[in-house]
Amino acid sequence: MTHHAAQQQALSACEQGAMCIDDHPGHAVTLMRLRLAHLHPEGWVDAVVAGTAEDGTIALHRWSDGAAVHVWHHTHRSDLLVPGSLVAVHERYGVLAAGEHRLNVAPR
Repeated sequence: MTHHAAQQQALSACEQGAMCIDDHPGHAVTLMRLRLAHLHPEGWVDAVVAGTAEDGTIALHRWSDGAAVHVWHHTHRSDLLVPGSLVAVHERYGVLAAGEHRLNVAPR
């Protein structure tokens, strides 16, 4: 497989969301990122989903102070992140927990 073909295959997988192999913020969540977030529980904050945008932006409101937090995930997850639902976000390590799901998110 040529380098160009491998790049195209990786981009195609990323566009399909669940098959993403890119580990940059906002893409596939890695075990290392999950482990770091688990080892630093003081970084988790509870939040309420305010909404999602087609470009992958997720609007949250921190539970503690109501401050707006905006993060980005490469796929639109309105199926999982319903406005009004409770989530937790680890802002330092970019992990968003929604029920049993963990997403790698990037600050917006």
